[in-house]
Amino acid sequence: MSINNQYYKLRKYLYNMKHGFDIRIVSYEYIHNINQKDWNKLLEAISPKPKETILDGMCGYGAVGKGILGREKSINLFLLDESEVQMERAKENLPQVPKNRFIIASLPKSEFREEFFDKVVIKMGLHEAPKKEQLKIAKEVYKILKPSGKFIVWDIFLNDQTQHFFQDVIRKKDELAGFDMLTKERYFFREDEFLDTMKKANFSKIKEFHTFQYRFSSKRRLESELHNDKKKLDLLNEFIRKRCPEELKKTLKFQDNLDDIQFTITNKIFVMSK
Repeated sequence: MSINNQYYKLRKYLYNMKHGFDIRIVSYEYIHNINQKDWNKLLEAISPKPKETILDGMCGYGAVGKGILGREKSINLFLLDESEVQMERAKENLPQVPKNRFIIASLPKSEFREEFFDKVVIKMGLHEAPKKEQLKIAKEVYKILKPSGKFIVWDIFLNDQTQHFFQDVIRKKDELAGFDMLTKERYFFREDEFLDTMKKANFSKIKEFHTFQYRFSSKRRLESELHNDKKKLDLLNEFIRKRCPEELKKTLKFQDNLDDIQFTITNKIFVMSK
């Protein structure tokens, strides 16, 4: 094997070994087709009050934190994420936040003291953790919340019919995109599993605050995740065609436009109180 080939293989290996979110540089508002109405509902659920201490957990590039400060500038905002790359994006997005409030850590292993936060928000982050870690995250959030604190979650909520199909589609997309760690770690839960997790974490009040539909589009993943590789998009579309059961297509409002396959999945915002 030539030195050039060895170097290429080593580079590819190191690239694939990196944590998925160090190489997944996307706009979630775009790929998830988020509209302003649903975004406003999240901020309504958070309802930031003057001088509250709020954690944007699994913050990515800080979009939620930015929205919170847009509603109430006096918030004591903390942002937590385990990806240094995403945290640098968050710092650029929120230059007004003191640098010591950007915490690089994973939520189940956070070092915040007990009963520190008024509110903790996780938007589209809980499913990024392995199944066994999701309860640990919920218990950690419960611990760091004040007695009257609230935990706000925006996520995908699946059921017996949609869970395995959606999980398989996203795993295939991550495989094609080279997000190896995401392929291994993510667990897209059913709604009943989520509710059970929150109860086991001792949240006594669990409220479904807002329900809306997320329209998955394979083509929206082309530039941001599939690196403009049309062959990979074709492979993803072919996988989705073969994987989606006929009896599920009507429920999902499945639409095959050749280069873009779309279907609808339910998103919800839940508010949990201690």
